[in-house]
Amino acid sequence: MNEFDNFNGFLTEKGEKLFNTSNRSMKYGDGLFETIKVVGGELMYWDDHYDRLKLGITTLKLDDASFPKEKWEEQLMKVVTRNYYKYAKLRLTVYRDAPGLYAPMSNKIGYLIEGVRYSETDSLQQVNVQKLGVYTEMKKPIDVTSNCKTTSALIYVMASIYKKEHQYDDVLILNADEKVCETSNSNLFIVKDGVVFTPALSQGCVGGVMRLQVLKLCALKGIDCQEVSLNLDQVKDADEVFLTNAIAGVIPVKEFQGEKKTPKLTDHLHACFKDLILVN
Repeated sequence: MNEFDNFNGFLTEKGEKLFNTSNRSMKYGDGLFETIKVVGGELMYWDDHYDRLKLGITTLKLDDASFPKEKWEEQLMKVVTRNYYKYAKLRLTVYRDAPGLYAPMSNKIGYLIEGVRYSETDSLQQVNVQKLGVYTEMKKPIDVTSNCKTTSALIYVMASIYKKEHQYDDVLILNADEKVCETSNSNLFIVKDGVVFTPALSQGCVGGVMRLQVLKLCALKGIDCQEVSLNLDQVKDADEVFLTNAIAGVIPVKEFQGEKKTPKLTDHLHACFKDLILVN
C-alpha cells in the first residue's frame, strides 16, 4: 500500500521529490521540527508539542498568522487518516519558505509532514541504554534557540556518529560551560536518594515534551523533582539514570562510566506512562 506525506497541505506519495535547491532548511538549517507519537490513531501530547512548536516559530521570527493550532492538527491528522496509521511516528518540519541569502526576503512558512508506521508491540516496547558515554568533541551553545528543536542539528549528528564508533547506546552532550546538557536524542534525568534531577532549560537542553510529562507526573505523585545544573560526577554517582523522548518514553540507563545503575523509580515511571498509553 502506498503511503503519503503532507507537503504544504497537499498529500504527496512518499518518496516523491519535493524540494528545490533554494530550500532554506537544506541550505541554512533555517527551520524547526517536531516528532510526534501516534497511538490509537491519536496524537500523543499534542498540546505540549504545539506549545514548543509555537515557541520555536516565534523565536525564529516565522510568520504563522495563518497557522492556528487547529490548522496544524488538521494537517497532521490528514497524514494519519490517509495512511490509516494506528501506531506511528510523525515528523513535522517547518521552514522559512522564502528566497534570499542569509537575509530572507520574507518569513513565510513552509512545512512537510512525514510518517513512519509502527506495530503496537514496537510502540509499547521499552527501550534500554546498556552503556552511556560522553561526547566531548563539540559543545552545545546556550542561546535563544537552545530549547527549540531546530533543523540545525549537526551536534546531534556528530554525537550519533561518535556513539556508533565507540559502541555506546547513547552519549551525553555537554554545554558550553562543560555541564551536562542532554544526549544525542533525549533529555537526561538522574535519581539520587529518592530525589529526581534534570538539567534546567537554562543549561541549553531541548525543552523535551516527554521531559515535561515526567516533571508533571512527579509533581502529581509527590516525587521531588528538581531542574538544576549537573556535572558528570553527579551523573556517575547517581543511583539511577534515565533518558526521555517523545517516541521511546522513559529509557533506563544500565551503565555509565563503569557504574551500574538499578532502574527502580525509572521502571515505575515507565509503567505509569505505559498505562496512560494503553488507556488512550
